Amino acid sequence: MPDFTALIIGCGAMGTACAKLCLEDANFKNIVVADRNVERAVSLAQSLGKSAISLELDYLQEEQVVRSLSGISVVLNTAGPFNRDTMSFMRTVIEAGIPYADINDDVETLQIVFDSEYLDSVAKGRGVGVLPGLGASPGQTNILYRHLAGRMDSAEEARFYAVDDVTCRSESTWRHWLGILEQPIFVYDCGQWTQVPSLSEFQDIEFPLPWSTIRCYMLGLETVTIPTSFSGLKHASSWRGVSDPVIAEALKGLVDIGFGSEDPVEVEDVLVSPAGMAAAMLARLQPSIIRSTDDRLPRQVRVKGIKDGRPAELTMTYSFPIGDIAMAAASCLVVGAGLLVNRELPAPGVFPPEAIDPAPFLWDMESRGAHFKLEDSASTRT
Repeated sequence: MPDFTALIIGCGAMGTACAKLCLEDANFKNIVVADRNVERAVSLAQSLGKSAISLELDYLQEEQVVRSLSGISVVLNTAGPFNRDTMSFMRTVIEAGIPYADINDDVETLQIVFDSEYLDSVAKGRGVGVLPGLGASPGQTNILYRHLAGRMDSAEEARFYAVDDVTCRSESTWRHWLGILEQPIFVYDCGQWTQVPSLSEFQDIEFPLPWSTIRCYMLGLETVTIPTSFSGLKHASSWRGVSDPVIAEALKGLVDIGFGSEDPVEVEDVLVSPAGMAAAMLARLQPSIIRSTDDRLPRQVRVKGIKDGRPAELTMTYSFPIGDIAMAAASCLVVGAGLLVNRELPAPGVFPPEAIDPAPFLWDMESRGAHFKLEDSASTRT
């Protein structure tokens, strides 16, 4: 039996889900849960039983990180927000010869990571694999794109759609999203990267009942490696809606009038962050004051191209029970962790999520409650 130990960075919703899945996974006998807040780490470890131990760790302190890596088989980083500081942490882990994966969804940081010849060369030199961006998006989206593109003669367009549940967002998550919505975004169009204002375009997308039509706004393409990994792609973009249309319009309005900004403003002689104030209020939303449903959250990957010599569009609709998105994202991370500790990637080095074979990934996701539906239809180009 494998006797691997995972070090999980961050004890929030994602870290908790990742820890639970690791203990259910046959690859891992023990886990270490680490957080700057030692009380949160202790609480999580106690809830998981004797196979989990807690650790107080500031992952920005290199000496602390080096000490924490003794006896560790893989590092799984769930502690956002991901930014340039993440690079320093990754470098320390890789230089120590420990495999690494995270759920990084910051477009700028991911581009730097995948462009870094140093990180890739060190990983190869140490004989370890590295899988950044292995969450819901990027992560699952990349792997599903590979699955669909592999069924076509050639793929030319990719669009990723997701619906979020507004009742399952913490204050820190709302603040993260407001920050994203405040900034211009990058999309891949006509074979090149293009910058456009966030929320400047929307599509009304048909999802399975009971959702029907949901307005989805274009956000930055988190799957930044797709255009590089797959030749011939002309367009790739990400679109996101929320489970309540009123909240969707309210979010756009908040960003339009400046509530996505972190620049402090004075309110009754106190400096406050507009984004912080808005996030605090959004986190207080209760099901009683917004549309609530017991159904599943839908997501889609749509790929247009040529199949069997003819124009075609493949659509993969997949869903998770509401409230389980953290578990769904963490499952992708744990699948990757198993590949890393068993040295099942093509070779050592830094790899994008689409390096993962879709077949076992889909099986694992279904075993954890995901539903998948593949549709093949004639393409209608616009």
